[in-house]
Amino acid sequence: MATPLIQLALDSLDFEQTMSLAEKTAPFIDIFEIGTPCIKHNGIDLVKALRAKFPDKLLLVDLKTMDAGEYEAAPFYAAGADICTVLGVSGLPTIAGVVKAGAAHGAEAQVDLINVPNKLECAIEAAQLGARIIGVHTGLDAQAAGQTPYADLNAIAGLGLDVRISVAGGINASTVQQVVESGADIIVVGAAIYGAPCPVDAARTIRRIADGKTTHRHMILDKISSILSATDDSYHAKLTDMLDGASRVFVAGAGRSGLVCKFFAMRLVHSGYDASVVGEVVTPSIKKGDLLVIISGSGETEQLIAFTKKARAEGARILLISSKASSTIGDMADAVFQIGRTEQYGKVVGMPMGTVFELSTLSFLESAISHIIHEKGIAEEVMRSRHANLE
Repeated sequence: MATPLIQLALDSLDFEQTMSLAEKTAPFIDIFEIGTPCIKHNGIDLVKALRAKFPDKLLLVDLKTMDAGEYEAAPFYAAGADICTVLGVSGLPTIAGVVKAGAAHGAEAQVDLINVPNKLECAIEAAQLGARIIGVHTGLDAQAAGQTPYADLNAIAGLGLDVRISVAGGINASTVQQVVESGADIIVVGAAIYGAPCPVDAARTIRRIADGKTTHRHMILDKISSILSATDDSYHAKLTDMLDGASRVFVAGAGRSGLVCKFFAMRLVHSGYDASVVGEVVTPSIKKGDLLVIISGSGETEQLIAFTKKARAEGARILLISSKASSTIGDMADAVFQIGRTEQYGKVVGMPMGTVFELSTLSFLESAISHIIHEKGIAEEVMRSRHANLE
């Protein structure tokens, strides 16, 4: 089975934003699609600009032509389009016109089966007319109603037509493999890339999955990268200010988050802060002017809630680092740093029981320490002088 092509739907109305997204994701994309809203708003100049910028990429203009097929499509082929789309519901003469216009420019026509009642019959007739791509397309409104393209994809693939099959309709990293196994030649991805916290990371992940090259190592690294990309860049500076404004720093967490606390506390000591881990036998009492940093994905751990209440009663400031913007601890804290976004913490295969939050938080805190030592000019030799030597 040939590796499917990845097509990115460029749906923004903003010309420069469209060009920027294309440039960032180009290493992982085979076909740039100028989406219907985008082409209606920007016109043929965007086709020319993308053609000039990306001469080695296929360029699809999603005209969704309904009438005057040859007349409407010809200028876009002339401007550099490799593929133009025509609606299957437009009828055979209109389809034939787009096919003819494409052939005149050494290009192809794609027939979009969106809202076609008899998709199999339309696909057969379109192939007979010379259409080289059949688009199995579940539109946004249909997606909102819970529909998917997979049944139609399997049915069209079962016809054995001499065409490539393109599939679009809410495809993301978790469904790419299913699309590949169903026989798609072209996988159209839109919001899963351009709506991602980091479109480049999302495009890279989808490319790997489609190519059959993803590993659990890649899955973990890509997930952590996406979480950190969605985390507020200002947190490092805010954390530095909170640490510098505290007399002493206390860190607390439970389970694996507790281990992350110890990583962080050690680096704080190396960086010159008076830091302690809550629960150790040598940890002093917290007082006014101190800072309690709590690491809790849920913000609801009972023991940590108790610590928070005690710290508040003593007049200490509280920072919660969490996967949630709102929680019991967060409501009592002076500040909450949300690592990533809530919707990124669904079930992740191979990363069970909090792994996503814990590893992402560890990476965030290590980068925070990097920020601190850079801003303060702390030499590594100075940090080593503070490292434990009774080991």
